[in-house]
Amino acid sequence: MKIITLRAATAVLLVLLSLLVVPLVRAQTAPFPSSDAADPAVRPHASNKWRIAFDERAKSDGTITFRVWPANADPILIEVPIRDGVSENHIAQAVRDAIGTRLGKGYHVETDDGEDVLVKARHGTADFGLDLVSNTVRDVDIKLHRE
Repeated sequence: MKIITLRAATAVLLVLLSLLVVPLVRAQTAPFPSSDAADPAVRPHASNKWRIAFDERAKSDGTITFRVWPANADPILIEVPIRDGVSENHIAQAVRDAIGTRLGKGYHVETDDGEDVLVKARHGTADFGLDLVSNTVRDVDIKLHRE
């Protein structure tokens, strides 16, 4: 009888602890800014050229989502679907094509060293911000650099 009471007390204690700890952990995790938010406070620093570096092969299907912040304009979301098994070079090509198509003539988008994408403002286009909104492709590392 004592073993059953001890197990029940332990189970109740674990449930109570989880009810206390889970909200604390969630409170410490900063939520990602909403993709709809055009709040200037969350804009990345502007530059006339950005480098997006990719590392590792895709280990799952997924989507990489970027947000481009043109000067004095609403942000532009760019979603790039990626297939399982593609290399970092193919990921860079897909991102290059998606960003180039979406941004148009005011920007020059190219690959560099196969696995990097350079996004540059053409002459007459103001500096812009770029940030990574999400990446659901497993094992693909992405780094953004202002240049």
